[in-house]
Amino acid sequence: MHVIAPGGSAWTPPERDGPLQIHRAGGGALFTWPGALARTRQAPWRLLDGIPFTAGVLHRLRTIHPVDLAVAHWIIPSAFPLLHAIPRVPLCVHAHGADVRLLRQAPRQLREFILHLLLERGAHFVFAARALRDSLVDALPSPLASALMRAASVEPPSIEIPDVAVRAKALRDSLQLDPHQRLAVTVSRLIPSKRVDLVVEAARVSPPSLRYCIVGDGPEQGALTRTSSPSIRFLGALPRTEALSWIAAADVLLHPSTVEAAPTVIREARALGVPVVACAAGDVAAWAAHDPGIHITAPDHRAIARVLATIARRAFPE
Repeated sequence: MHVIAPGGSAWTPPERDGPLQIHRAGGGALFTWPGALARTRQAPWRLLDGIPFTAGVLHRLRTIHPVDLAVAHWIIPSAFPLLHAIPRVPLCVHAHGADVRLLRQAPRQLREFILHLLLERGAHFVFAARALRDSLVDALPSPLASALMRAASVEPPSIEIPDVAVRAKALRDSLQLDPHQRLAVTVSRLIPSKRVDLVVEAARVSPPSLRYCIVGDGPEQGALTRTSSPSIRFLGALPRTEALSWIAAADVLLHPSTVEAAPTVIREARALGVPVVACAAGDVAAWAAHDPGIHITAPDHRAIARVLATIARRAFPE
């Protein structure tokens, strides 16, 4: 299996990772964390890095022919225009969120042109969330919308959860919580759409028995830190296993994000048996209808604080 990925140089030999051959295609300045859209907003000149990346992908495609199946992660630019350049090869397109939002914001003619081309060549679309699929379908005229529905399925990305029980206990013990204190953890990029400011504001109106930890970094970190209360601890960006350990150490995961599809962190928390307080976004409300461990709250810091306090009392009655 061959994987073409951003970063490095398109002219270096591929890297071997088990059954995978990783082919670098350049474009690292555009596609690294926290993603192309966020990095372009920070520095629009990074869009220029899309040119060598496109050339790198096309070069790699020429070197690994023949191709039996092409799998594109992101509708734009992976499926169109990059993998659309491979003729007569089955194409599976995974839509994750930002690509759908970009298409919805694009001019109508461009949006319909791209989807018409992909559907005409028989592409199958896999959406990370039902809400994501429906939002794109709603932006299309009836014939094209029907064609997309027939060619689409909904499959949240698979996740694997390592055993973090020992590390989670050590992290919780390190906080030296009193027996009556509860811990809420947020794991998120610190950008406006994640609404971590609601966590900071909720902490201000929470009783001393509620402690907060925030895992992640981003452009909002400075402002959030300056306005935070002593009950909040900012942990910065951590490796995934360490972030999972903090989730497992918590009494509740707090996720107030407004722009989501099928948020992995909520699925990880539930797999670890940790209750979740979240605002309705993507498929989260639909999950909550079938999972009593997911609690939907209004995007208001006082409402969030009330729900957190209620969950803490239920889980640990006084």
